[in-house]
Amino acid sequence: MADIIFQEAYNFIEKVKKLDNKYLGRTATKEEIELLDDKFEEKIPNWYYKLISELPFIHMEIGWQAYEPEDDYDGIAYVDIYKSDHMIDESFEAYPGMPILERGYVCIGGDPTGSGDPYFINFDCDNPPVFQIYHDAGDNPDDILEYGKVKVADSLAEFFKNGIILEY
Repeated sequence: MADIIFQEAYNFIEKVKKLDNKYLGRTATKEEIELLDDKFEEKIPNWYYKLISELPFIHMEIGWQAYEPEDDYDGIAYVDIYKSDHMIDESFEAYPGMPILERGYVCIGGDPTGSGDPYFINFDCDNPPVFQIYHDAGDNPDDILEYGKVKVADSLAEFFKNGIILEY
């Protein structure tokens, strides 16, 4: 299944390159991967480390259709793919990350508009869905996961396949 994710991620990067390299992020460093592996242990699979160390997603903003477009708003929200220290901070030091980490949810990105509603993946399945989880959904993991999340994509592969490029 990781092959499907990697292929869609690669296709997305190629689409971005055709538009302009300025929209690309950067790859994760060896030190960043080691830090993530040390802190998260088995919660993050090796294929995710490969993905962020081989493709320039760190600090890249990837759009998704969050709302129906209106006259003056396209309805697109963006995910800023985090570097390792931001992933760790949001997962171990902040809400909603701390209570849902025990359920397998790892923060992979944030809202670049500053809403404080980060993005999470539960790596317990092969091609996990992507969720935005509200920062003010409480501190009980059951309540957060039942009432405080929005599914961004049914799978990470779908997230990349349907990803929207932030043009500025």
